[in-house]
Amino acid sequence: MNDQTVAAKDIGGGIVGTLVRFSWRCSACVSGLVALVAGALYWKQDSLLYFPTIGGVPRHPSQNPRRYRSPSEHDVPFETHMIKCEDGVTIHSWLLYHPSSSNNKEIPTIIFFHGNAGNIGLRLPNAVQMYHYLQANIWLVEYRGFGDSDDAVVNEKGLKLDAEAVLKYAHDQNNTMSNVNVEKLFVFGRSLGGAVAFHMAKFAQVSKYPLAGVLVENTFVSISTMVDHLMPYIAPLKSLVLRIGWNSGEIAPTINIPTMFLAGAQDTLVPHGHMLELFTRMKNSKTDNLVRMHVVKQGTHNETWMQGGKAYWVAIKRFLHDVLSAEEHNDGRAVTKHGTGVFQRKTSTSTTECTEASSSSVTNESIEVSMGSNDGEDAAGMISSVGNFMGMAREATRSVAAGRGGNPSAPSKKKE
Repeated sequence: MNDQTVAAKDIGGGIVGTLVRFSWRCSACVSGLVALVAGALYWKQDSLLYFPTIGGVPRHPSQNPRRYRSPSEHDVPFETHMIKCEDGVTIHSWLLYHPSSSNNKEIPTIIFFHGNAGNIGLRLPNAVQMYHYLQANIWLVEYRGFGDSDDAVVNEKGLKLDAEAVLKYAHDQNNTMSNVNVEKLFVFGRSLGGAVAFHMAKFAQVSKYPLAGVLVENTFVSISTMVDHLMPYIAPLKSLVLRIGWNSGEIAPTINIPTMFLAGAQDTLVPHGHMLELFTRMKNSKTDNLVRMHVVKQGTHNETWMQGGKAYWVAIKRFLHDVLSAEEHNDGRAVTKHGTGVFQRKTSTSTTECTEASSSSVTNESIEVSMGSNDGEDAAGMISSVGNFMGMAREATRSVAAGRGGNPSAPSKKKE
């Protein structure tokens, strides 16, 4: 063997050894990075999902800009209700009374559960529209640790206690909500609030505190499925590190309460498929119940209620009307069986862009909607609806795709 051959082998061996060492170091770096992210996910996941304050958004409603401080700035009569939870934490709420409720108790009351960031004052433009267009009492509730509610650890267990306490409080004959008819009590939840609303519905079915109906907007199947979508490299470890559940996909098929899904087809934060999946699971479940969906074709995660126009409000009002009419027809008992009243599951469920088939007498002409104010857009720009944990993961995914020359998703919309 000549000297050139030996030299060539030495060079080849050196290159292979260098590549092996480089590959090992890269693997170690990647493993370390994954471990670091997994550790952060385990220890910090609650603080990465729930944001009482974020950016320049204040903690308390009184610190908000004008028109986001109090319902009185919108000339809406309201009461403040402080609700004590089972674990001793007290949460803050505003009950916006519709003028009709002072004369009778025939109008519905809608409990409003907000997203994961900011105080209830920032939801006032949306709540005031609900108040006027649906002719209903609107009950805005702040989770523990948010707004004027007590400081407390903010986690899934606590928020579930908040939801249960609100429903109990509404049915408590000793409270001061004399103009609220608990037989006409609905719950609405957007994004994280949708998961809270599903828990309230589950609690209502196993307690003596019933609900008339459920409305959810742009919510998710579960946090686990969101991790699959936004953080696929962490997904294999989620069984070890993920402590947050919010598994609405498991709850939905068990709900025997009239339910409406309000979905924005252009939602880039919570994929539109999550709402379709929840709707399908409930529609195909063994429970007999009214299940309805209204899709806003151009609706985004936080702006669906603004982008839906008149048809959005008509769809909700029709749902409320059908639920309450069916209950009155059956002497106050909810109609849930096939072939009775208007609640026939197989013929009443539909998915539409603007309107849906219904036997209701409510028509597009029976409700007037003006979309002239931009207050909602201002509020949407202040707060985030699903959380920085999900938002940061999505932005990281985009950055990777952009670095590889891929086609990242559309830029983020303003968040609520």
